[in-house]
Amino acid sequence: MKFAALLLFVFAFSIGIATFIENDYGTRAAKALVFNSWWLELILILLCISLIVNVFKNNMIRWEKITILTYHLAFIIILIGAGTTRYFGTEGMMHIREGKIQNKFISDDLFLQIKIDNKEYQYEYDKRLYMSPIGNNNFSIPIKFLDNTIQIKYANFVVNIKDSLIEDIEKGVPIVHLVVPGEKGMKSVYLKDGEQKLISNNDFTLNNPREGSINLFYNDSLIMVANQDINSMSMLDQTRNILKKNTRNTLSKRKLYSNNILQFVIKEIHPKSKIIPASNSLKMENGKEDALFIDLYSNGLSKRIKLTGGSGYVSPITQFELGGLNFKLAYGAKYLQTPFFIKLNDFQLERYPGSKSPSSFASNITVINGEIEKDYQIFMNNVLNYKGYRLFQSSYDKDELGTILSVNKDWWGTLISYIGYGFLFLGIIFTFFSYNTRFKMLGSKLKTIKGKSLLITLSFVLSISNLKAMELDVNVDSLIQANQIDADHAKKLELILVQDNGGRIKPLSTLASEYIRKISRKQRLYSQSATQILIGMMSNPVAWGNIPMIKISHPELKKLLGAEHDKISFVQLFDKEGGYKLKYLVEEAYSKQQQNRDKFDKDIITVDERINLCYIIYNGGFLRLFPLENDSNNAWYPYTQHELFSSNDSLFVSNIMSMYFNSIKAAKINQEWETADDILNYIQKFQEKYGSNIMPKKYKITLENIYNNAQIFLRLFMIYFFIGIILLILVITRIFQEKKWIDIIIKILKALIYSAFLLHTVGLIIRWIISGHAPWSNGYESMIYIAWATLLSGVLFSRRSSLTLVATTIVSSLILMVAHLNWLDPEITNLVPVLKSYWLMIHVAIITASYGFLALGAMLGLFGLWLICLYNFTNNKQLELVCDEITIINEKSLIIGLYMLTIGTFLGGIWANESWGRYWGWDPKETWAMVSILIYAIILHLRFIPAMRSKYIFNLASLLGIWSIIMTYFGVNYYLSGLHSYAAGDPMPIPSFVYYLIVIMIVSAILAKLNFKTSKE
Repeated sequence: MKFAALLLFVFAFSIGIATFIENDYGTRAAKALVFNSWWLELILILLCISLIVNVFKNNMIRWEKITILTYHLAFIIILIGAGTTRYFGTEGMMHIREGKIQNKFISDDLFLQIKIDNKEYQYEYDKRLYMSPIGNNNFSIPIKFLDNTIQIKYANFVVNIKDSLIEDIEKGVPIVHLVVPGEKGMKSVYLKDGEQKLISNNDFTLNNPREGSINLFYNDSLIMVANQDINSMSMLDQTRNILKKNTRNTLSKRKLYSNNILQFVIKEIHPKSKIIPASNSLKMENGKEDALFIDLYSNGLSKRIKLTGGSGYVSPITQFELGGLNFKLAYGAKYLQTPFFIKLNDFQLERYPGSKSPSSFASNITVINGEIEKDYQIFMNNVLNYKGYRLFQSSYDKDELGTILSVNKDWWGTLISYIGYGFLFLGIIFTFFSYNTRFKMLGSKLKTIKGKSLLITLSFVLSISNLKAMELDVNVDSLIQANQIDADHAKKLELILVQDNGGRIKPLSTLASEYIRKISRKQRLYSQSATQILIGMMSNPVAWGNIPMIKISHPELKKLLGAEHDKISFVQLFDKEGGYKLKYLVEEAYSKQQQNRDKFDKDIITVDERINLCYIIYNGGFLRLFPLENDSNNAWYPYTQHELFSSNDSLFVSNIMSMYFNSIKAAKINQEWETADDILNYIQKFQEKYGSNIMPKKYKITLENIYNNAQIFLRLFMIYFFIGIILLILVITRIFQEKKWIDIIIKILKALIYSAFLLHTVGLIIRWIISGHAPWSNGYESMIYIAWATLLSGVLFSRRSSLTLVATTIVSSLILMVAHLNWLDPEITNLVPVLKSYWLMIHVAIITASYGFLALGAMLGLFGLWLICLYNFTNNKQLELVCDEITIINEKSLIIGLYMLTIGTFLGGIWANESWGRYWGWDPKETWAMVSILIYAIILHLRFIPAMRSKYIFNLASLLGIWSIIMTYFGVNYYLSGLHSYAAGDPMPIPSFVYYLIVIMIVSAILAKLNFKTSKE
């Protein structure tokens, strides 16, 4: 068991480190150094052997141990499935244009491809290579071809190469510097003496003439003999000429040479130079070119060869002769073939109404296998299975006339792995229904703990900062009163529909809430709703431009702008001449690399964004209120684009908003809002006339408006926190004073927590109904869901321990507080196509719910350490009983959390396999989920190691284990690169309270350890 625990720890540590390697050096570097390394495979083999040995050593092949046997078999089978995929699986990408037929796809793995011939016989060998910009890449390939002695040795590897040219009078050769069109504009190409190179699909040579090529010759001047006519145009005077094919023509600089398929410019001619490949960066990226240098030895002769290539494309072949043999070498991806052909009949792309964002895309294809032809449609989460191959919709061409399909051949690996998953889920079911399990034993042990459980005495010092209300000048106060929108009219205004930039149709209250929150970080200002403020800003920009509402937090910025409070007006940001006060600071901040920006730079950029948003609102042309008749994309437009509409509609759209704003001005004076109300009715009827096909149901609009105004989750943060603190204080008081009234209040507070939990559940359901998808598709949604799952774990264990309910209530309040910090956006958005999967819904629901149980374990672990300090210091046996109680609940919570985390992770593998064709790809999120599983598996198996079998070790381990979850959720989403964007957002600052928590954990661990030395096991 010690050896197995060591293997698990080394495995977890290694793959965790690999995610940082991947972030800094690229996925292929992480695969080369860790994921595809021999030593990691050895660890997995030893783990598999360890599991098999344990089956027989512990006599698991009997009914009494069916649960633990099922677990061991599950992981043995999963490891065998992983090995099958690793050695026998194939992955790649197939690109097809509409109307074309294809059976070739580009391999995901990279190879050194070797072909040797002597004009009679041929030798071929492909060696799979895992290269890295750091570490040891050495390899040596001995080749026996007939009677020839050949060896290929590694010399060097340079990533992201860019040719660097230097002058060398002694050893230099003639080099011509050409400029040709590239994917991202013009690019430089170097052609050196004696070289043959494919440039823009044309064969060029320099002093090495070949038939059918564009042959260049350099002595004192540059001569060209081409296999085609080429046009010449001077860039100085625009004079033109035709250079006839197969004739000698002198080339010069500052001229464009072109024909229908070719364009190039002679930028420079270097008589004595050499080219040194240099690296732009050490991060390996798909599509970028790397250089592999090898030393080739053939029949006593040697030559250093430079091979260029990378992932995502097939590299050109380097041909040469050495030692009487012809060589063809290439490095990079290679073409593989399917035993059937695919014809792309039509590629279809659907977008969200009124936006450029894709809602779904599909490929209508025909599979051609000899005389058999069959039509299929491939789209996201709808896979083509044929002849052991699986084809997935991966991407598409920018012109929407071609598709990119992911190709996977791994029938046996997938089947074996899925069987392993089945055993795993079966084992988890046995855990809860079998009587011979650790989980059942813990439940029985918990019931035997006698006596009244006493809770620890804790000292809480609550420091509440006194925030002074902004003292408004009389003129500002009067501006607010004079420009306030009537509350009853605002309620009608909130239900008016708008289309956002993502194509979603939503009530104006939602858009107003998003805009005002971004500007001021508040939902309400000056006793006005976001909708009242938004329309007020549009109807009277001058007045609202003088009202402080733009949030400023940095002290230096406040001092610079002369702001006395945390909000400033739009006008205060401009000087008397109309100059923008932050202009040069903004330019300086944006000129810095993102990693070099300090807190002041980031605050400058944030304030600048808020100012720009204010300007957009004042300008008024952002409200997309009006649907265009018979628009193919169902786009809605602002009144400023009225010219897009037909004559009568154009007149209505152009005039209605000015009429509305005039009615508001009149209503502010005479307090009669009927005209403004009527205009809103006209707008609603226009929307229903042309946009009813994409408008949400009325009950959804009403529900979303209620949701916006209720601010359920923001209010729950305060409710959970204060009830949790009060409940904790009362439970502590009950330890020393057995009063009936205390018990009554505790029951009332518990009932309030249950009611708040019910409200939390209702809030999630409402958000689900409004958005049309499960409420865990982004950072904010996943946080409020984790808070719900955390409290759920407390509710489930509340009958056994009031402390558990207190812990989860406080933790849930902290999670909701984090959810409402600046860097998480509560906006409801449309889903990207890959997230439209029921597998995703199940996967994310289970895996994020596991975080709640594991967070409970961490909180109970902290309480356990404090109890160890107290009961050893006071010699209080009742406190020791409480420590035993929460330790048992802690272990049960971790078991449930680990099961859910494991199920969720492997269900994620199923989702990945059904969406893009591979169930495990060592993406950072996948990797850290696996790290977390391994960490908690080690924690729950520490009891099998005698030196680790103690309450102190277990509670400390459960407290430390939560950091793997924090890394899985926050660290990966916000600091590492990867595929998982469904819970991502802007780069997240580390909250200051994290550092305090670390200090509390360290101090608690040390004090508990010092006291635990004298305790009895």
